[in-house]
Amino acid sequence: MKNNKFRIISGIFIFVIISLFLLLKSYNKPHKDIRTSKADLTLNAEYLLNQFLEDEDAASKKYADNIILLKGEVFEISTHDGNSVITLKNQYSDASIICQLIPEDNINALKLKKGQNVTIKGICSGFLLDVIMVRCIIVK
Repeated sequence: MKNNKFRIISGIFIFVIISLFLLLKSYNKPHKDIRTSKADLTLNAEYLLNQFLEDEDAASKKYADNIILLKGEVFEISTHDGNSVITLKNQYSDASIICQLIPEDNINALKLKKGQNVTIKGICSGFLLDVIMVRCIIVK
């Protein structure tokens, strides 16, 4: 009887330790390096935005968590929490694509002007009234 209790408690303890190890390993996993990573897709900003406006679920399955090389026209340049944010807009819709740059690329955002064509590489994180791209860089 005592032997079975010991086995059960030992099994639970080992399970908890392994679970914690896997959780910490996954939490501390390094991000993809956008600069050196190859883009999964190359798209026009208007096309990507239209895909999300037509069918958000299908577009999310297709584009979310992918590295996308995006070409479009700068609508606005702003900052958020010290990082530059470039907005690409579709002329036929109120929705836009919000590209949050990595801190190292803030200086490159200062060189851009509204209306200028730009190529941005980043990770699509989905759609929340606008398409959100994170960890973006400006491709020269």
